[in-house]
Amino acid sequence: MKLKIAKTVAALVLANVSVLAENTQLDDVNVNTKTAFETQMKYITSQQLEEEQANDVKDVLKSMPSVEVAGDTRYSQKVYVRGLEDKFANITVDGAKLGGQLFHHSGDQTIDPSLLKITSVELGPNSALSGSGVINGSFVYETKDPSDFLKEGEVFGGKITLGYQSGYERKTGSVAVFGKINDKLEFVGMGTISDDGTLRIGGGDEFKSKESKLESGLAKLVIKPNDYNTIKLSYNRYEDGGNRQLSGEKIGTDSEDENYNSITRDTFTLNYEYKPDNELVNVKGNVYHNEQYLTREATSAATYEEPELEYKNTTIGYDLRNSSLFGMHKVTYGTDYTNEKQEKNADALRVYTNGSTENLNAKGGEIDNRGLYLEDEMIINKLTLTLGARYDYHELGGIYDGTFKELSPKLKAKYQVNNELSLKTAYGHIFKGPALGETLALSSTSAQGDEVNAQIGDNFEVGFDYDLTNALNANNSIFGFNVYRYDVDNYAHPTKNNALTSQSDVIIWGVETMFSYEKDKFGLNASHSYTDGEQTDLKTGTKYDPKTTNIHLFKLALNYQLLKELKANYSTQFVPGNTWDNYSSTSGVTKYERGGYAVHDVNFTYKPDTMKNTTFNFGVGNIFDKKYVSHTAFGSQSISTNKAYEVGRNVKLQLAYRF
Repeated sequence: MKLKIAKTVAALVLANVSVLAENTQLDDVNVNTKTAFETQMKYITSQQLEEEQANDVKDVLKSMPSVEVAGDTRYSQKVYVRGLEDKFANITVDGAKLGGQLFHHSGDQTIDPSLLKITSVELGPNSALSGSGVINGSFVYETKDPSDFLKEGEVFGGKITLGYQSGYERKTGSVAVFGKINDKLEFVGMGTISDDGTLRIGGGDEFKSKESKLESGLAKLVIKPNDYNTIKLSYNRYEDGGNRQLSGEKIGTDSEDENYNSITRDTFTLNYEYKPDNELVNVKGNVYHNEQYLTREATSAATYEEPELEYKNTTIGYDLRNSSLFGMHKVTYGTDYTNEKQEKNADALRVYTNGSTENLNAKGGEIDNRGLYLEDEMIINKLTLTLGARYDYHELGGIYDGTFKELSPKLKAKYQVNNELSLKTAYGHIFKGPALGETLALSSTSAQGDEVNAQIGDNFEVGFDYDLTNALNANNSIFGFNVYRYDVDNYAHPTKNNALTSQSDVIIWGVETMFSYEKDKFGLNASHSYTDGEQTDLKTGTKYDPKTTNIHLFKLALNYQLLKELKANYSTQFVPGNTWDNYSSTSGVTKYERGGYAVHDVNFTYKPDTMKNTTFNFGVGNIFDKKYVSHTAFGSQSISTNKAYEVGRNVKLQLAYRF
């Protein structure tokens, strides 16, 4: 009933607004549509990442409100946004979707910041353009183009970067080569090696079991046949491996005798844009092929010899859309398709000590998701209104079977009360078809369960923005506040869930507050987010807290141009202690405590006039060497003896030279 009412309201609003807007033209209106949240969520630039010497996904996302990243090493880091993991968000690199969960003790965002041009995050499921299956948000990563390096008049150049971070004994080197063959063809090639040694956590304890090496690269061609067409071909590789403990999420050890394992991603993308001098045509399309796989070397156990194993998730797909201007309407419409499949491959049989053997190869599930979407953005005097809808047809294949389909209306509205104050609201219907279970847990006996359902729900938001630019005599300043709530029925987490069984109903709600200020050489961003919620076990009816319940997250970032050649950045994160009611089928509901913490980082960027092509970066992360556990990390409860402590004081040095 709730869904029918929401769909009816959306249809009525669309009909009435279309009538009211017939005589309004986009060119006649001048309304600031940028919100306080977009100021900080869109965009993180490569310059910011370089100034902060970003080396992993935690560095990339640490300043974003309502986003928390837990994990002390690259391959263990898990991302939470608005109270749920990123498994319930869309993650794309150059338009290519990163799908599936390889292993529940490792992260899913295999991102090398040195290759990134821009990063943005969209909170919530309120846009029809964000792709299928969005519950809590979307992460959009875009790699660098040749034009991000080339200066006016240049046809060829390069950049060399060397760095060191003491907390990981991390030695990093990268090389970029870029050029313009002619007015129609540009290229860039980049490669990075980042070698980690002993991990040092807060307080001085050291662990040798997480040593690893990242090797990543990017090759991209940009073709511009004429002023209307742009084609981008790219290949992005990410390989992070070593003789290290497989469960990187857990606390490290002093052992150096670990078996080799690695996480690898190979992504091929073709992006196309056609933008003629025609308000009705602005075509954007992308086609992609993405593979992520976990490799484990052959091992020995007490009763058997294990062969080398590979667990692979493959995602292919496309997105094709066009935007048209009709008077005051900007209408975007298109179609997308995603195919995901998983498999487990062994290079030999498992051999038991009694002489018997076992074939470990296994084919897993497959997903086909076909989508159609439409979104209309319009400005009517002081009202900015975006109405849209997605239709998704979700089909299971491989070892699974079933079809799920849904029409999902979306709405965003902003009303400019006066020059300073704007009110905003949003609604998004949630539909996420059954996702494939964890690939490492896949076996020849994996089979579909009885209760396999799509995750369905609704998200509601309301808030306001207040422009403080004039009041504070600033270049730019804005304050924003937001309240949200989303209900998800048939919640299903992929960890060890190869039956695709629905586990609970989830309600997540929270508040977000943000303030930004810019004045001459000084900038400030501050945010607070609070998450709460309730889960209900579908089998027992037991009510308990999501892991992210009761978390207050305060973030502050400052930057100041001390001198013409010297810039300083400071950031801090404060999380008070809290409790949450955890539930397991064996022990019932247990109240856990988490300790509070505060972490401070500082970075300096020096660009001497006497060495115009050289940049020096110096920084210290976790200045006071705080020993702490992120509240979304493994073992975050105070009584745990297997805590995933974060890295301690981390002195960072970096030298970049451009030629």
